[in-house]
Amino acid sequence: MAERRKIAERAADEISDAAADGAVFAEPWQARAFAIAVTLSRAGRFAWDEFRAALIAEIGADETDRGDARHVGDAAHPADAGAAAGAAYYESWLAALERMIHAKGLLAPAEIERRAAAIAASPPARTKARTSGPITIA
Repeated sequence: MAERRKIAERAADEISDAAADGAVFAEPWQARAFAIAVTLSRAGRFAWDEFRAALIAEIGADETDRGDARHVGDAAHPADAGAAAGAAYYESWLAALERMIHAKGLLAPAEIERRAAAIAASPPARTKARTSGPITIA
């Protein structure tokens, strides 16, 4: 549990300047959540340090609520462990983002849910682009 928190804090430190250069995402929703947080911070809707603190708190609360059941070492294969840790991190990222959006009065929880449902109902159109790995935002 403490090791995961250290990893999360280190990751938050690495992006504290809100630069997405070289950020790698396993799923499109992770890139979208990252981009929304960066955009809102750059627009002055909240300070990056506020978001960083919310993210660290969310990770800590999630670990406490689950009794650290998502421990990276629980996966059968190291690659699975890495993917699970990445997914868990961005789930915490998304939860922290939603809390921050609500706390700053940008959207009510019902509106956040409505918009999330609308996004989920209309996924991006398929493209002819090929990928051989995680999504990278340069």
